[in-house]
Amino acid sequence: MNHNWIRAGFLAAFAFLIIYLDRLGQLPLYIAPRMELYVKLSAIVLNAAAVHQAFLALSHRPHAADCDECGHDSPHKHHHHDHHDHDHDHSMSPLKSILVYGLFLLPLLLGFLLPAAAQEHEVNSSGIPHLHSGSHEVK
Repeated sequence: MNHNWIRAGFLAAFAFLIIYLDRLGQLPLYIAPRMELYVKLSAIVLNAAAVHQAFLALSHRPHAADCDECGHDSPHKHHHHDHHDHDHDHSMSPLKSILVYGLFLLPLLLGFLLPAAAQEHEVNSSGIPHLHSGSHEVK
């Protein structure tokens, strides 16, 4: 299994989540206002990383000349090759893959599927959100 496609998808999804929350005007509910620019810029970096992962997935070639460091048998034991010309992406067990990718999937699902509940939050002048309840009114 080529995990580069999965990584590209997650990176692009996080970038899209940032853009999505910004377009809805809900980004300040999740981050401090002074960090907003940096988070928006990180969406650009996340997209670039997603493109890089997709490129790696498209250019992925099978391990033609395996190396001794990987523990694979090499048909060219006498031939020394450059270790930077091939990918050393060893597959995780299916259970480990599900657990690791699930850790990234959970915040994405929560970000896209759960409402921000803006009516329950009030942002004070310092930009820090706090819960608003009607029973503790000061007159």
